[in-house]
Amino acid sequence: MATETTQAPRTQAATLNDLFAERASKTPQRTALRRKVAGAWEDISWKAYRDAARRIGLALIAQGVQPGHAVAILSESRAEWAFCDMGILGAGAVSVPIYHSCLTDEVEFILRDSRATVLFVENLDQWAKLAGKPEKLAHVTKVVLLDTNDTEKTAGKDKGDGRAVAPWEGDERVLAYDAFLEQADGVDAERWEDASRAAGPEDVITYIYTSGTTGNPKGVVLTHGNAVAECEALAAALEIADDEVTLAFLPLAHVFARVLHWMQLRAGYVAAFAEGITKVVDNMGEVRPTFFAAVPRIYEKIHAGLLAKVNENPPLKRRYVHWAIAQGVAREKAARGEGPGGLGLSLKGALAGPALGKLKAGLTARTGGRLRYFISGGAPLSPEIAWFFASLGFSIYEGYGLTETTAATHLNKPGAHKIGTVGRAVAGLDCKIAPDGEILVKGPVIMKGYFNRPDATAEVMQDGWFATGDVGVIDAEGFLRITDRKKDLIITAAGKNIAPQNVENHVKTDRFVSQVALFGDKQRFCVALVTIDEVEVRKALEAEGIAPPAAYADLAAHPRTRALLEGSIAAKNKDLPTYEQIKYFELLPRELEVGDELTPSLKVRRKVVATKYAALVEKLYASAGAGRD
Repeated sequence: MATETTQAPRTQAATLNDLFAERASKTPQRTALRRKVAGAWEDISWKAYRDAARRIGLALIAQGVQPGHAVAILSESRAEWAFCDMGILGAGAVSVPIYHSCLTDEVEFILRDSRATVLFVENLDQWAKLAGKPEKLAHVTKVVLLDTNDTEKTAGKDKGDGRAVAPWEGDERVLAYDAFLEQADGVDAERWEDASRAAGPEDVITYIYTSGTTGNPKGVVLTHGNAVAECEALAAALEIADDEVTLAFLPLAHVFARVLHWMQLRAGYVAAFAEGITKVVDNMGEVRPTFFAAVPRIYEKIHAGLLAKVNENPPLKRRYVHWAIAQGVAREKAARGEGPGGLGLSLKGALAGPALGKLKAGLTARTGGRLRYFISGGAPLSPEIAWFFASLGFSIYEGYGLTETTAATHLNKPGAHKIGTVGRAVAGLDCKIAPDGEILVKGPVIMKGYFNRPDATAEVMQDGWFATGDVGVIDAEGFLRITDRKKDLIITAAGKNIAPQNVENHVKTDRFVSQVALFGDKQRFCVALVTIDEVEVRKALEAEGIAPPAAYADLAAHPRTRALLEGSIAAKNKDLPTYEQIKYFELLPRELEVGDELTPSLKVRRKVVATKYAALVEKLYASAGAGRD
């Protein structure tokens, strides 16, 4: 197997603006983006994409936006998000994405900290976070509403003269998208083109505010050079051709999705915007992607959905299918040199074939039939999930990186894939392990620093090396294995170190479990707070002739639900060493919420959950007669 080079890859362009211009010039009429409009998929060509970005950039210039000014986007992923991002960059300005799930105070913090002068807002629901609160807009002088199609909210109240009043009327800072674009009409198109060409590799393109699990977010400063280096490295590793298709649903405020958005400029593939997370499976069948990127929770849901179908079978057939899956995984491990083989396994594999074939056919149908591979990032992927997919012939290439590293520093890829690791370092990236186990990385993808936070920058940068805050090991073949967050380790009273995410991810593979938050620092054993998968629990109760309660809280409190989860936790505990097992757990009366208890990539904000449910955690220990050591 070839050894990865540590030399920077040869880039074809100096900036994202160059990549965009070259792509639109090279394939102007080919499809760049797709979106659902009135129930039908609409194609947007590369020429139309760049024309839309230019028009937005010209309107920003008319508004007085100068190179280096910050412009924020508060929206879910959609075509206009891409238009705005590239329009902002073409004008030489700095794009500041804000998660659509952010609360009002979080939005205010980012607007104030970034000093954004213009804010693009997706719709009236998002605008409601700020409407009537001018103090929350800080430096913003213009707010642009991308979508005003909610007729009930748009109509507002009638003044008495028969004219409907839009809810933003009277606020001079607020414009509808079309009205904002009209401002471009008086600006020479060459002003945007000149600004686009004037940008250099060291110029800043974005402040991405980290979603982190603790404290206020910090604005990660990334440059054109960072982004182009990442695009080149990923395009080379994944071998994506310009006739491929992906389904985009991850939030573009997250660096993982953002890099795929930028890499499209380099590779030229088609990106179809999903209608929403609840429509992802339906949209996959319609779009028929050739590759698909997601956070682990999506793969956990697909896995749970397939097993739920299996569990609907009669007991004998159900046991056969689960046995077949185990044989499929064993065969896959043997093929990769990670488990024993032999004639016995081959014979079992033949017997397991029909069941595995049916599962594979089901997964193939759900994903559109053209999928070459999945990509996983944003949080650790359970090896159990990866082996399950591999046993059906589907590879999930897990990668690793942070906002500060412009996404991936490591990636599994075709021809170099080891389950349980996050792959080898991408081209141009050096990696080493510090004496305390922390992963250190160095290369052209490392951020310029934290915006207006030289102190925070100095804490993580030393002689060009970035301290990731993650702990890991590099094996003899150069594959990196993440063991945990440096500051998130649980150290029990007996001195045992536990990586909580590994335990949580393992337990979440159960069909009845949605989220898990593990606790046990300075304790004799671990306890957990668990949320249920509402759909699967309802199915199980109905199958037993029990009418499930309508409310989530009542369903979680139902004695049969408790019994189901006790069985689930007990089964998962069997796969864990004694000190990692969950001795006691409690079911929460509601799901954990993104933006408060979960990051946008669905990682548990452990300290937030620990604080919010401190009494419940203490009760678990007190009821066990444990107390703190």
